[in-house]
Amino acid sequence: MSGTEVSTHAFVKPLLVRFKHCDPAGIVFYPRYFEMINDLVEDWCAEGLGLSFGEMHLRDGLGVPTANVECRFSAPSFLGDTLTRSLEVTRLGRSSMTLRIRFAGANDETRLQATLVLVWVAKGEGGKPAPIAVPPAQRAAIVRFAAPDSVIEGVT
Repeated sequence: MSGTEVSTHAFVKPLLVRFKHCDPAGIVFYPRYFEMINDLVEDWCAEGLGLSFGEMHLRDGLGVPTANVECRFSAPSFLGDTLTRSLEVTRLGRSSMTLRIRFAGANDETRLQATLVLVWVAKGEGGKPAPIAVPPAQRAAIVRFAAPDSVIEGVT
């Protein structure tokens, strides 16, 4: 995949760039992209994996904190733009997963590319989070979003 194409396995969600995302010049302020990325992950968990952040955190005592993030900003986004956000899994381990995120604007122009490593955790002793194996139902769902070049470990 060239990096400008969206996999048919990707979770895709559009987003309208609003005033709240922008600086006074009407350009997306870069920290807002990280909020947009987190919103995409939250939507993916709820809609793609069948486990909302509310259920995950409040009911089940689980979480998927970000252990690492790498981001490249390729072109600016402006107030009123519609961004096509895509997420695909490039690696699934026992307790962690690597996600490839892409935001595209008009004419499929890449605005942002990011790689996130998320770790599945549960509240341990004293409420301190500890890594756990990806829950079976979510593991089965995650595989559906695997990129063609992905590495899936421990799936039987």
